[in-house]
Amino acid sequence: MADGLAGDIAPERLIGERIAGRFMVERLIGRGELSTAFRAHDERLHRRVTVKVFHPRHRDDVHVVESQLAAARSVARLSHENIAIVIDRGEHEGLPVVVLEHVRGENFQERIDRFAPLPVAEVVNLALQIARALAYAHGHGVVHGNLRPGNVLLTEDRDAKIVDFGGGSYVAQLVGDPYSAPELREVDPGMPAEPSDDIYALGALCWVALTEQAPRAGADQSELQVLRPDVSPRLAATIARALSLDPEARHLSMRELAAELAAVREASLAAPDRDAARSDMDQPTQAWALDHVPADEQATGIIAMPRQGAGSGDDASAATSVTGRPVRRRRAPREKRARTPQEVRARILAWSIVVAPLAALVIFGLMIAGERSSDQVESGTKQRGNAVTKVAVVGASSFDPRPGGDGSEHEDEVAGAYDDNPETSWQTEGYATISFNQNVKPGVGLMLQLESPKDVREIRITTNLPGWVVDVRAAETPATTLAGWRPVSEAVAVKSGAAIPVDMGDTEASYLLLWITQLAIDTDDTNKARARIEQVDVFAADSQ
Repeated sequence: MADGLAGDIAPERLIGERIAGRFMVERLIGRGELSTAFRAHDERLHRRVTVKVFHPRHRDDVHVVESQLAAARSVARLSHENIAIVIDRGEHEGLPVVVLEHVRGENFQERIDRFAPLPVAEVVNLALQIARALAYAHGHGVVHGNLRPGNVLLTEDRDAKIVDFGGGSYVAQLVGDPYSAPELREVDPGMPAEPSDDIYALGALCWVALTEQAPRAGADQSELQVLRPDVSPRLAATIARALSLDPEARHLSMRELAAELAAVREASLAAPDRDAARSDMDQPTQAWALDHVPADEQATGIIAMPRQGAGSGDDASAATSVTGRPVRRRRAPREKRARTPQEVRARILAWSIVVAPLAALVIFGLMIAGERSSDQVESGTKQRGNAVTKVAVVGASSFDPRPGGDGSEHEDEVAGAYDDNPETSWQTEGYATISFNQNVKPGVGLMLQLESPKDVREIRITTNLPGWVVDVRAAETPATTLAGWRPVSEAVAVKSGAAIPVDMGDTEASYLLLWITQLAIDTDDTNKARARIEQVDVFAADSQ
């Protein structure tokens, strides 16, 4: 395969090449059955894009190439927040090429591989996003025909972005995976997909995400509930109907399936124990569940957080804010009587007689206290040592402990927090509000490993997103629960470059935890709330 085009594409063959005169290929992203994906730089608009180059082995499959390019042309006319934007299409060295927006994150298959079985709420929310996007596409005459977890990208905030429309029966027979509707595997290759095929695929996607197993042909509601007892009967029935072997027995449309998924979520939040239900629904998705629901649905209260104990009239004891905290009502101001000039002069004279001696005493006391404080600082420096030196951070890991967290918070970016490179950073996911729901999870963090046990004295954080709140904790070994870390600093609102004092007592530690309990609004990213660390430096007592 000298030219790299005899079978599949050799990644090194295209990296560094310019495609269509403007897209400079940077690195390999992944391979699929039909194409290889690369990250590239759009030199015209100065942005990252994804370039998909079809495998040479499909060069002669005219119906496949034409159907894929036709699908790209159709998708380019769509505009939906959960469908990846098609930027361009063309050829490179005789191979079809499609250029898409670059989505930074992982695909749904990778998430299933790492964390399945996934929480019910997460699956419902993602499925609802996908269903709404496909209902929109179907309304414009575009059927996906190739829906599977690998073709659902998850942004850093875990929003779904659907890619790779087209394929139909050809891909179904080529791949033979559980997401293809049974009828697609039996018709002639090249037959176009139908909306009912996408409905089946979405049902299969939900089944696999919930159970880690492919659905058995003809699988029913009871079978799903045996595998996942926490799945409600209504959700199980919805998924089982989507997986019907008879296309006509499935939902009449993707819009109907989306409406049923929305009703499932609403029913969960309307359960008798609303607080428990809300906690269950928010647990994996509190960062994004509210952000991507149409405004008309939020207005109807489908997933809006109820104001507990909201009062009316003058019943201030029952009134609460949207955060559930009591609202303190202001009393009506009392009518003020104007004072005469004589009364004003008398008051000034009386206060001056009292204040002048007190002011003199205060000034004298401050002078004495300043001298003593200076002596104490010098004494303390001699006893504890005031000199600090920067120590090496040799590793890091995100900290998002269960229950509440999913075990990872942008794990692939942690090196950017301590690599002394201002162009890289680690950040949390984007959340709906700056405050964490304490019933779901108390916060997130970044764990740092030092080169050896140290008496750490301060932490300095560089960030272009100040205002989030953090405290420092220490441990001799990397604890997996928050209880295993002991606090060694006060909670502070981060200002870029400011030092956070750390008091280790009489101990040393090899591991530190930056525990983030409140976020800041990122105005550069649709007002999501997050924390970001461009650089963290650790300073310990100088051993010399």
